[in-house]
Amino acid sequence: MFQSNHTGFKSAFFSGTTARSLLLACGACAGLLLASKSTTVTEAAEPRGVYDSSVWEGEWQVEDTLFSLRVIPQGDRFRVEPVSSLGLEWNSSEGTITGNSGTINVEYQGVSAQVLVQLISESSAIVRSLSCQPDYHVVCTLVRNQQALFVKVQGPQDHILN
Repeated sequence: MFQSNHTGFKSAFFSGTTARSLLLACGACAGLLLASKSTTVTEAAEPRGVYDSSVWEGEWQVEDTLFSLRVIPQGDRFRVEPVSSLGLEWNSSEGTITGNSGTINVEYQGVSAQVLVQLISESSAIVRSLSCQPDYHVVCTLVRNQQALFVKVQGPQDHILN
């Protein structure tokens, strides 16, 4: 199983909006679901068709934040790597892709979360926590019933050209 440890510069202060966005992003991909434009789970858009697994590949950024990560698909599996982690330290497992959805396990500050990623277009995805333990942890409390919008900022061909 792929295991990744993502570290970066530690900042002593994050605004509530930034912290929520970053937690949401990390838990993607529980440090994950507190996006600045958080919405209820029922507000997620429905995908338009089934996308090829190659659509997952590229750099994805939480809307209205600087937090971004690279998604690297391999068949029905994927892994994530930090691009701009904003000082958050997190670990992730190898994720699984099933159609337009993917799941990945993330560990962040003593929290273990299973995160659901749902493609809603070729350039956007909704990310939310399916489970978060221990449920009494402040991170789990904050991400409950929240979701974040990730937008693709760079595909695989864009990465090669830069």
